Amino acid sequence: MKTHTFWLVRLLVMVCILAVSSIPMVYADAHEAGEEMAEEEESSGASGWFRTDTDSLGTQIWVGASHSPSFLGGLSLDTDIYVVGTFGELDVGLGIPVIDSDDLSLSFLPMVGIGFDYAAPDGPSSLIAPQLFTYLTAGSIYFESWIQGFLNSMFDYGDDSFYTRNFVLYSLNDTVAIGPQVEVTFDLTAGEISSIAPGLRANVGYGENNTLGIFVGVETQKGDDETGITGRMTFVRSW
Repeated sequence: MKTHTFWLVRLLVMVCILAVSSIPMVYADAHEAGEEMAEEEESSGASGWFRTDTDSLGTQIWVGASHSPSFLGGLSLDTDIYVVGTFGELDVGLGIPVIDSDDLSLSFLPMVGIGFDYAAPDGPSSLIAPQLFTYLTAGSIYFESWIQGFLNSMFDYGDDSFYTRNFVLYSLNDTVAIGPQVEVTFDLTAGEISSIAPGLRANVGYGENNTLGIFVGVETQKGDDETGITGRMTFVRSW
């Protein structure tokens, strides 16, 4: 019995020694694996972003990425998903850089999207096209424009509409940028403007690669018993 106990103790000691001596190797392997992953990420030329909005549609979640494969030349392949409630949307487009310098940058992002309402197994529900996003930076000035068409009637999911969002921001410093914003929705089925909301927007830096956006607007197509105050709160994380 004592002999068995002696060998058991020796075996445990040897296992402990091997385990302790292997720790630096594990850390080294993990470090090397992390470096390899970082190198692969850099070589792939991929960037990504996460976004959440809260407005009249509820709280929405967006996740997107931009890939720059060599066969596209200077263009990028952009994709994102958009989720609100039981509705999910997939968008695909091409990023087109027009000007890219230290003082001025201009790019266009045309996209097309398909939407599904997963509340019922009867998709698809919407074709989101055409879509065009414009991004302009000129010194302390930043301009962004959204143009989107929502074609729902072909899927018996509702009316068709055209939506545009445009804002210009002036950077007061490295943290805060403010400026005017206007949003317009045109009901293509009824042939009339259903919403016009001009207002003010502020973007606030929330640390590196984090931005909080606050839009406060006035809905001009409001009801008689409504104040008309509307807006949106946005958080964006990029990497």
